[in-house]
Amino acid sequence: MKLRIKGNSIRLRLTQSEVDQVANGATVRETVQFGPTRLTYALVPGTVAEPTAAFEDHELRVELPQADATTWAYSDEVGIQHRQDNGTDEALFLLIEKDFQCLHKRPLEDETDHFPNPQATPKRP
Repeated sequence: MKLRIKGNSIRLRLTQSEVDQVANGATVRETVQFGPTRLTYALVPGTVAEPTAAFEDHELRVELPQADATTWAYSDEVGIQHRQDNGTDEALFLLIEKDFQCLHKRPLEDETDHFPNPQATPKRP
């Protein structure tokens, strides 16, 4: 799972096996070590009514309704979007996406578990 943070937005990109895990009710979690400190980020399917994000004890936790996770996993939908009110003038934008293979291959990046890129398939006239 990849994490991208820009301004007041959080984007998670998941591989095929990670999407399957979430669809089956399992949490997907990654950790980045900064010496003795760490940052953990997790996507947790569950009983919430809508996607939510929280940061506590060095963990960014994004929760997703289980029904939404299952529907998304078995559809052609690329992602799930949500604007979360955070008590300020600017909402927090959440985006959870399927991770596609790049159109331009990167020699050091393993994309074997990424979703096939729909733009890579030649279109018929």
